[in-house]
Amino acid sequence: MQTRSKARFIDAHVHLTHDEALMDLSRAGIAAVRDAGTRQGSGLALCRPAGRRNVPRIITAGRALSKRGGYGAFLGTPVETGQEIAAEIERLKNEGADIIKVVASGVVSMEQQGVVTAGGFGADELRFIVKEAGRHGLGVMAHANGEDAIVAAAEAGVRSIEHGFFMTDRALEVLAKRKVFWVPTVGALRRAAERSENRAARAFVEGEIEHHLASVGKAYQAGVRLAVGTDCVLPDRRYRGWYENELALFRRAGIPNEAVERIATEGGRELLGLDRTRTNATRRKKNRIS
Repeated sequence: MQTRSKARFIDAHVHLTHDEALMDLSRAGIAAVRDAGTRQGSGLALCRPAGRRNVPRIITAGRALSKRGGYGAFLGTPVETGQEIAAEIERLKNEGADIIKVVASGVVSMEQQGVVTAGGFGADELRFIVKEAGRHGLGVMAHANGEDAIVAAAEAGVRSIEHGFFMTDRALEVLAKRKVFWVPTVGALRRAAERSENRAARAFVEGEIEHHLASVGKAYQAGVRLAVGTDCVLPDRRYRGWYENELALFRRAGIPNEAVERIATEGGRELLGLDRTRTNATRRKKNRIS
């Protein structure tokens, strides 16, 4: 990892809760992150804290959109109707969000092996969300697990698939064809398993991690665009180790070290649009003036 003065690595999936997170990121050599949302929308207030220099660049979703009654309410705002979705996207845009985060599926079940829990928007809803976000000049990042949710989100036009557990060859073909990024967050599943007291669940997850890594290797070979994301909730002093572990997992997937570094730097910069967007500080200053 690089020193703070040479920060260049990108973490394309974190959840920011407090400005102390910026120090954790700086110590890990992180130049920029993409905040995937919290219920409080903390990332919206952390983009360029007053009086702080040399802090990582933050691209933020603010609050995630989840389907009312399904998984993801703790990440942001549950919505259901088209009117509610459109209103929340406009609200997020006005508050300074850089991207829209949508929950397109549940999560890997720790109780039922091979099952994704209930939740997520359907294909038509995802197309509406992508279109509505695009109307405001925003892309969409999609939490999606399982072939159906991954394919639906990719075909709807999202910019990236987050997690992507239970990835299939068919889903990888769609990602490659649609030029959709994949942020595999491999370490997040392992940390979830470590918190479980169910031994069978932990054993299953270890097997699923191997499958996930095999899919990451296939994605690299197929030319799917990849970026590194830890899915860490920050601040947390263990963060540097978690980021280094995520890079190690990419190498375990059979990706050469040089390519892993490119994915963690250039891939992340491309996904976050860092070479083509205005700084968050400039945007927010303009918003305040207008």
